[in-house]
Amino acid sequence: MRGFDGLRLVALLKFTKAALLLATLYGAYRLLDPATERLFVQWSDAVTDHFLRHLLRRALDFIDSLSASAVESAELITAAYVVLVIVEGVGLWFHRRWAEWLTVVATSALIPFELWKLLFRPNGKAALLLGVFAMNAAIVVYLIMVLRATRARRFRR
Repeated sequence: MRGFDGLRLVALLKFTKAALLLATLYGAYRLLDPATERLFVQWSDAVTDHFLRHLLRRALDFIDSLSASAVESAELITAAYVVLVIVEGVGLWFHRRWAEWLTVVATSALIPFELWKLLFRPNGKAALLLGVFAMNAAIVVYLIMVLRATRARRFRR
């Protein structure tokens, strides 16, 4: 068994991401329950801050406007992404070369969208977006270095 290293750190990040996505998926599923929606409406009525109440009402109206097929599609896409992230994490944990390649491809494919949102759709979460972008870029660079080092070791033999 190998010790804790950078690949296992990236795997732990992937497992954390999968857990957060699963929690979000469960929360979205629960929010579509009419009883949960009524509870949120009651809670928003109890909020004394008018601006916060307005935001909550807008969010509830948006959720209420979603079609069942749109919600099911979003849930399906999220579930598939969770599977991908877990597969990446397990493969990286066990130091599988295919997982390194899969993670480089999957993570770098999202970087242009993160960069576009950071540059052209800035909002109050710019620091968070910059942190996510930097972390994903660092993961891709690290994995490319690992892949190159592995390749170089193979050719020296």
